[in-house]
Amino acid sequence: MKAKFLHLADVHLDTPFQVRTKELRMFLRQAIREAFQRAIDLAISEKVHAVLIAGDLFDNQTLSFATERFMVEQMKRLYEAKIPVFYAPGNHDPAGVMYRRSLIEWPDNVKVFNARKPETCAVYDREGRLVARVTGAGHESPHEKENIIKGFPHARDASIPHIGLAHVWVTGARGEGHHDRYAPCTLEDMMDKGYSYWALGHIHSRGRLAENPLVMYSGNLVGRHHGEEGPKGAYLVEMDGPAGVKAEFYPVAPVRWITFKVNDLSRVRTLTQLQQHIYKALVGQLESEDQFEERQDIIARVVLEGPCPLYTQLCSQTAQAYPQEENIQILEEYLYDAMSFRYVEVVPDGLVRPVVPQSYRGQPHVLATALDIIEEARKDPQVLLKLKPDMLAGFPGGDTDDVIVYLRELLEGLDYEIATRMMEETS
Repeated sequence: MKAKFLHLADVHLDTPFQVRTKELRMFLRQAIREAFQRAIDLAISEKVHAVLIAGDLFDNQTLSFATERFMVEQMKRLYEAKIPVFYAPGNHDPAGVMYRRSLIEWPDNVKVFNARKPETCAVYDREGRLVARVTGAGHESPHEKENIIKGFPHARDASIPHIGLAHVWVTGARGEGHHDRYAPCTLEDMMDKGYSYWALGHIHSRGRLAENPLVMYSGNLVGRHHGEEGPKGAYLVEMDGPAGVKAEFYPVAPVRWITFKVNDLSRVRTLTQLQQHIYKALVGQLESEDQFEERQDIIARVVLEGPCPLYTQLCSQTAQAYPQEENIQILEEYLYDAMSFRYVEVVPDGLVRPVVPQSYRGQPHVLATALDIIEEARKDPQVLLKLKPDMLAGFPGGDTDDVIVYLRELLEGLDYEIATRMMEETS
């Protein structure tokens, strides 16, 4: 018996955005609504057997009446399409009676897992045949500390696909360090339950944690800042029996955050040359973007790096940033028009003065001596080890060869950095 589901999580309707302008905040607020509606459109067009929401559908403290109405209307669309919804609340939309979620009047097709104690529900097709079972559990408070996965029951029928649905922090998952340790668990907690698929939320980076069973974070539906870049959306999960499970990602976010890095600016000497160089670099990076959607708006951050003859025109050296701020604004306005970005920010912090370290070697001053030491350390591991401090920040440990490799990595670009800093101090 084949079954089909839509897995989404971390929608964060009405999340408070920390961005510069009110206009951009309102745009992002609407973008999340649009992404959620697109996800519902996808579920209806694909005639899924159920929609799985793995927590943080909205932000409890900021949910407006208008967004609540919109959210319920989307659930009613699924009701009319005879698609049930299984919803496991997370830390932002806990299921406790004192929280906003308990006051929302959901249509009859919405099953909310209101407690940390797991509950199992049957999923039927339109002919009334059993196609899967879903076990879910929700957060009862904004700071759930229990391992709710441990209490999930074992699958009782090996012939029917079983799905686990929860908003949890899995040890070792990509991106775990950027999220609070709520409902902590391990991958091993899930592996012996006999489930076919685990639909997880909480970590905003989508990821495949295991293949058998298939354990997936769908990521958040829309990126909220430049720390959440890349395609955002939901997973369409198809099951051909308990073992035949596949999940395909569908980008539904109408907006995408992208950081562009622009270097090789050493020959740029005029505003026109700078604009053309940045434009060409951005077009090239956009063309190489994986799964880039033409219909997406882009919120761009353009980071300028490396030596540039226009350093003093772009980087402020005093408390009085004028006219550098105005120069940056001119660049941003140009890129806004030329690239049709929704928003663009130019960051010149990576720029340095256009110095050539090699030209200072062999001269009677401290910079030449420092450059000679760096060059000697590159060639002679013993010199490198003598310069090594007792404690190495960021070094995971290892034998002497590992230490040498790590130290050589630290030397990359150091001659250029030292030359730049010393030139700044004497200028």
